[in-house]
Amino acid sequence: MRCHYRASARIMIALLAGLVISGCISLRIEKINDGAEILPPPEGFMAGKTSLQEVLLYYGAPTDIIDLQGHLALHYQRKFYRGGHLSVGIPLGDVYNVSPKMDARGDLALHDAIVFIFTTDGLLKDMRYEKSTNRPLWDTYWE
Repeated sequence: MRCHYRASARIMIALLAGLVISGCISLRIEKINDGAEILPPPEGFMAGKTSLQEVLLYYGAPTDIIDLQGHLALHYQRKFYRGGHLSVGIPLGDVYNVSPKMDARGDLALHDAIVFIFTTDGLLKDMRYEKSTNRPLWDTYWE
């Protein structure tokens, strides 16, 4: 006499394997660049000697222009975002009342920025440059 339990167990395992194989798998990769490339300042840019016109000719239009009560700030910024999302789902809702799902995410946000501070005469007073930082430069400029 044969055991019908082993045959039904094999059928259930085969059905379960079929459900797992037919599960939903998705992978999403995002790359976002916001802003133009920001080059490091040239060696010739010096406080008290470089004019507002020289900076505008070299870098073009700034991202932001800020009035600092008697001084003028030009802020150039570029944002990078890289992200990924992996999702795996197994549709078991027809057999069991549960459908397991797993998600994994990762992201990286970087900022390139340069800030130029000018006097009322249009001469460079100060500048800061940062490349590939995890925080915006302008938020931490005064720290």
